[in-house]
Amino acid sequence: METLKHLQNVIMLIVKDIDELCRKNGITYYLCGGSAIGAVRHGGFIPWDDDFDILMDNSNYRKFIKVCREQLDKEKYYFQEGIKDWPLDFSKIKLRGTHMKEHEEYNTECNGIFIDIFRMDNVCDNNIMARWQYLCAKYLLCYQLSERTYKSASLKKKIMMAMAFPLKMKSLRKYFYHQTQKYNSRETRRMCSFFENSRWKTGVFDKDIFGEPQLLKFENEMLPVAKEYDRYLRQIFGDYMQLPPEEKRVSLHCIEIDFGKY
Repeated sequence: METLKHLQNVIMLIVKDIDELCRKNGITYYLCGGSAIGAVRHGGFIPWDDDFDILMDNSNYRKFIKVCREQLDKEKYYFQEGIKDWPLDFSKIKLRGTHMKEHEEYNTECNGIFIDIFRMDNVCDNNIMARWQYLCAKYLLCYQLSERTYKSASLKKKIMMAMAFPLKMKSLRKYFYHQTQKYNSRETRRMCSFFENSRWKTGVFDKDIFGEPQLLKFENEMLPVAKEYDRYLRQIFGDYMQLPPEEKRVSLHCIEIDFGKY
């Protein structure tokens, strides 16, 4: 437990720097998933949580990438951009001088303690086209997971990853990626973080859920969550205020860790 609390404290060092960078550059982001539950239910980390996730819409995400390339302290942090620096389509900020081994590790220039940055793309208002967009994204995700050599215990996932081999053709991959992205230049009512482990009913959100972020206490900071955070969390988790059974209160990511000078 002491190691976990130490890890959470180091993650907060990263979070404070990223929050300052976003505020300075007018970038809107939201805590998502377990980090959002932590803010609402615990006023900080879920006690057994060992990661931290944030979410941005497409325009803020693209701006964030540019800002990180130009302004992030490269001696202190490694910016791992989705698709460009590894196969998956979300990004990470990693703390240099540390090492964190995960169950599904992917070796890059730095494998330090990190936070995840996910992107939401616009979803077509036409439900038939939106379903096609969603399927294209999930097919792409299967390919990305296979490129990462993801070791899924699910037979269904193994089959889907094996069936994604045609996407080794760059032109075909480009076509499917265009299908997921093409509504970002249009006004739509909904958004989805396609490349997370999300389902249609729990992962496609009305945009008005997010809007102007609300600031909630997270450890010793005030951090942004969705404007209608209760609606957001209930759509994903149902009764998120109910604690899970004790046997499920476990850390999911970290196997071993080296804090370096931190």
